[in-house]
Amino acid sequence: MKKWALLLMLITVLAGCTMFNRSYQLGTESAIAKDWDKAVEYFEIASLKDPKNSVYRLALLRAKISAAYAHLQKARKFRAQGKKEESLEEYEKALFYDPDNMAIIQEIQRYTEESTKEAAAEREEVKPIEPTVKLDFKAEKVQLSFKQEVSLRSIFMALGKHAGINIIFDDQFRDKPYAVELDDMSFEQSINILCMAANAFYRIIDENTILVLQDNPQNRLKYEINAVKTFYLSNINAQEIVSALVPILRTPTRAPTIYADKNMNSVTIRDSPEVVELAEKVIRLWDKPRGEVVLDLELMEVSRVKLRDFGIGLDAYSGSIKYSVPSSDGTDTEEGAGWIGLGDISFGKENFQVSFPSGFLKFLESDADTKYIAQPRLRGIEGQDIEYMVGDRIPIPRTTFSPFAGGGVATQPITNFEFENVGIEIKIKPTIHFEKEVSLELDVKIMAVGGTGYADIPIISSRQIKNVIRLKDGETHLLAGLLKDEERKTKKGFAWLNGIPIIGDLFSNTDHQVTQTDVVMTITPHIIRMVPLTEKDDEALWINLQTELSGASEGRAARSAQEDPFDLLQRERDEAVRQLREEQQDQSDRLNLVPANFEGGVGRNFRMSVNLRSGQQIRNMSFVVNFSPQILKLNQVVVGNYIQQFDKEPSIMQSIDNASGSCSIGFTSPDISKGFKGSGRVATLVFECIAPGETVISISGVSANSDTGDFVNFETDQAQVRIR
Repeated sequence: MKKWALLLMLITVLAGCTMFNRSYQLGTESAIAKDWDKAVEYFEIASLKDPKNSVYRLALLRAKISAAYAHLQKARKFRAQGKKEESLEEYEKALFYDPDNMAIIQEIQRYTEESTKEAAAEREEVKPIEPTVKLDFKAEKVQLSFKQEVSLRSIFMALGKHAGINIIFDDQFRDKPYAVELDDMSFEQSINILCMAANAFYRIIDENTILVLQDNPQNRLKYEINAVKTFYLSNINAQEIVSALVPILRTPTRAPTIYADKNMNSVTIRDSPEVVELAEKVIRLWDKPRGEVVLDLELMEVSRVKLRDFGIGLDAYSGSIKYSVPSSDGTDTEEGAGWIGLGDISFGKENFQVSFPSGFLKFLESDADTKYIAQPRLRGIEGQDIEYMVGDRIPIPRTTFSPFAGGGVATQPITNFEFENVGIEIKIKPTIHFEKEVSLELDVKIMAVGGTGYADIPIISSRQIKNVIRLKDGETHLLAGLLKDEERKTKKGFAWLNGIPIIGDLFSNTDHQVTQTDVVMTITPHIIRMVPLTEKDDEALWINLQTELSGASEGRAARSAQEDPFDLLQRERDEAVRQLREEQQDQSDRLNLVPANFEGGVGRNFRMSVNLRSGQQIRNMSFVVNFSPQILKLNQVVVGNYIQQFDKEPSIMQSIDNASGSCSIGFTSPDISKGFKGSGRVATLVFECIAPGETVISISGVSANSDTGDFVNFETDQAQVRIR
């Protein structure tokens, strides 16, 4: 009895070993060893060999869930250790094994957003541009009080003596009486206040010397320190932001110099340190990675074809009659086929053969269902098209005619083949909103072969839908109802007989085919990454409060932080009004361009006037007008009313050099002992816009003498020109 029981157990074990294949056994061993990646691999092989085995499918599902949990634990461990790349790799493996687990997807989103925000915060930290030469002054606070109006130059000198700094002045510096109290201020704050009062700025010469200059465009261009910095962009196109940066960084005195490198995707800016720092802040706000989404699509096309074919059918709907001459043995002769001797012609019944089509009965009826299913997972960047196509490409012939020789008639056919898509073609453009919603611009095309036309060329039928939908993260949208019903009925039979009611069905064959097609699509968006925004992105950039008049940024920025912004703006506005009134009362000698700003299109002509104002009698004058020859062309110089006011015709000199972008203009009074005092237009320059861009028209090399022979110093300005 024991022998039989042992034999039965052995048979049971052997039967169990043969019941499950080798891959399932290896997968079970890997699962016991906690090697879930190998377990999933073996269970997948077992399921492919026997897809209907529920044990294999259940083991595969259990192994995938366990593998996803194991990789999720590893990802959290690497995350705690600060290993970003390793943790993201483990997160991707966990999502691969369990793609529908929303907890894993949300955890990846949170970690990605945190990492992106940290990286963005590091990139947005703008380091101030430090000057190469710094002043070495005494650190003690300034205690100077000038309650009575004294010379502004002497106040500068007293401040420099207190701080141990040598202060020198430009020839154009305008001194005036001023009263001020500099109590408990640093040297930078004090020098900035004085420069603001004098409408001046300063340039650091060395550690112990500064140069104070009158604030005008010429001095800014000549003495202001410029900084050059290159910004390497990661997420935006360098050439696209140049046109947007120019109006933001443009100042009343000049436009910034910006160069975009398409190969390196970088932007190089040359301007004052304050403008370069502002440009860096703006670029950091713009250069952010776009959001990414994952789209889960499910496509199903259901096609049903019903066919019914019944009636009497013939192999051919035609007959034939043949004439032949029989041989001596009663068969048709083959020799000389197609040729009959005149003596052998006979019209007897034995010389004719008649053939009739064979008929048969049809009783065919069929009903076929077809389903096509696709489940792609697509990942893309917002604002970019995501395209997906499932189907075939069929050739379509295109025939054109061309002549055999030049100038001849187009009679030679040339056939080319163009491949057309047949199937389901989907194009999606996602847009991510900050409310964690996704707008999808859908374009769905369903192309199918609807039959054949002339010369068996395929006829392509199409169904298309275009719309825009907005879904929440993880929300599913169902698109259905793209129905197509096609019914064909063909009746063949004997002529005249098939048209007889009731009886005609006995002499005909009817082919009835009904085709029904429907397409169902579901789409579910998942936001993987949004545009990283920090608290600094919501802060405004105070341009006017942080732009320095003197070239030293720390003094005014520190003082502006302690004052109310609106009070400071009011004070600056009052100061600007006061300076404007002083300039109106000032009778200094000036040579300026009118208009100061011009904007126009390519091919347009415009006029620029050179106006002179002087409180002295000007006997002779010469100057040079500079412009960009790549953008502008000077066509003509018209003498103004200022020169025409002399009693006699003066000596006039003008020389236009469009190659170098300059024009020399000069005049001399006919009476060397007399000149002209007042204001007027010296000349009118007629320019032509030849290329788009921005440039500056300036005046340089001014040389003038009064009626007494003394040299007269003229102030000049420049004009901004922008050509579209």
